[in-house]
Amino acid sequence: MNGLVAKAIAIWILIAAGEIINGNFRVRFLHRRYGINRAKKISFFTGITIIYTICWFTLPLVNPSNLQDCFLIGLIWMLLMLCLDIYFGRYVFRFKWIKIVEDFDLRKGNLLGVGMGLLFLCPTIIYLLT
Repeated sequence: MNGLVAKAIAIWILIAAGEIINGNFRVRFLHRRYGINRAKKISFFTGITIIYTICWFTLPLVNPSNLQDCFLIGLIWMLLMLCLDIYFGRYVFRFKWIKIVEDFDLRKGNLLGVGMGLLFLCPTIIYLLT
């Protein structure tokens, strides 16, 4: 189990790096070209593509033996990503808590909560597809 957790964290580092690059691309290029709302939607789909691609190629290295392992991996990834997002939002970009919470509000067109759910399910979906 400890090896599974360590491998899951190592893969999450790749996912986090991909998502940081995706976020920078959104802010630096997509915002100007498409506006904030459309850029967020485009970035959501590119982010999910990045996550699922990384998972597709790396999940065999983790070698989960059952769906329970996959749920654990997804939970680790989701919790670590939530912590990273909150840390960057609050302490790097100095957003107020209300702004951070709004990023999860579907009614305002924000898809971060959906993305976190898909991140959680990613290892399970890839496991079932392979």
